[in-house]
Amino acid sequence: MKRLLLLISIAMLLFSGILQAAPAVSPVEYEKGVVIFVGPFDQSMQKQYQMGKGELVSIQLTSGPEAGNVVDTFNFISERSPFEIRVKAGDKVIVAVTHDFGKTNYHVSDFDRFDYVYLLAGLFVLVLVVFGRFIGAKSVLVIAFSMLLIFKFFIGQVMNNQYSLTLLTLVVAAIIAVITQLVVSGFSKKTLAAVLGTIGGVAVAGLLSMLSIKFMHLTGLDSEEAMLLKAAVLSQIDFQGVLFAGMVFGALGAVMDVTISIASAVYEVKYVQPAIRFKELVQAGMNVGRDIMGTMSNTLILAYAGSSLPLMLLIASQQNVPMLKILNLNMIVTEFARALTGSIGLICAIPLTAIITALLLNRK
Repeated sequence: MKRLLLLISIAMLLFSGILQAAPAVSPVEYEKGVVIFVGPFDQSMQKQYQMGKGELVSIQLTSGPEAGNVVDTFNFISERSPFEIRVKAGDKVIVAVTHDFGKTNYHVSDFDRFDYVYLLAGLFVLVLVVFGRFIGAKSVLVIAFSMLLIFKFFIGQVMNNQYSLTLLTLVVAAIIAVITQLVVSGFSKKTLAAVLGTIGGVAVAGLLSMLSIKFMHLTGLDSEEAMLLKAAVLSQIDFQGVLFAGMVFGALGAVMDVTISIASAVYEVKYVQPAIRFKELVQAGMNVGRDIMGTMSNTLILAYAGSSLPLMLLIASQQNVPMLKILNLNMIVTEFARALTGSIGLICAIPLTAIITALLLNRK
């Protein structure tokens, strides 16, 4: 069913491209609006619109040249499609506006959700600054830098398809690790150890990701978005490289968290006991790392499991399909590889960071 819907979507995109080439059809405009009334269509109106079951929706536009105007639209309801939009008075919606053949039509395109994203983002920044104070404020800056680097630089380079995605991913990951640790912790031996440990852990995760993609024959086309990109939008992109980048970036945050924790713990032990030997210092870091290891590995596994919950439900519901077939599906193996390579890189970063920190702190 999902593949059928995907093929229909691709066909609609291609068909819409053909329609846009025709001079009589104008592009779709999207404006914001608020639903002020929802009611049934009477039979005469349904005959006029030649539609099935649906409801009359009155919307007050809140953006665009018609802001303030109230428009009416027919909202089709099938009671079977998971993609239909059921609205009620007071809902904020996105309205699709078309001007076809001299007539303006309005349709409910989706809910206007992003205003609430702004609220959540504002709350996130507030609690980060209130409880983290100056460190929290610096954390906001490094988060903004990381997102800017990925969305403005990395995504742009991927779309240009000029450089190796493997090299590009490792460079971006290293830049994020260096800038994040320097801004949050300052320039010190502790920070240097955390950076080197992060690069080492991510390198392990990256190497395992490359081997997994090669030997497991992973295509990178494990989601509807990737399949849609491949079929209709950006077919020239290396989707195996995109999968590799996703694996590395997914592990990067957790590895940075572990390495700075280990480096800070070893640094504090050295500060309290300046005469401690190298071996004992490494052992102290490993003792802290073992406590972190189980919870952080579980954090990664749970994060991937949470994002793959619909997929797990789909597997559980297929009682008549052999497990051998299910477990070897590209999308299933990809999720296993993503979670396990990141966890192994995280675990390897612990002894690496402990050793590097002990070496740096024992140097005169």
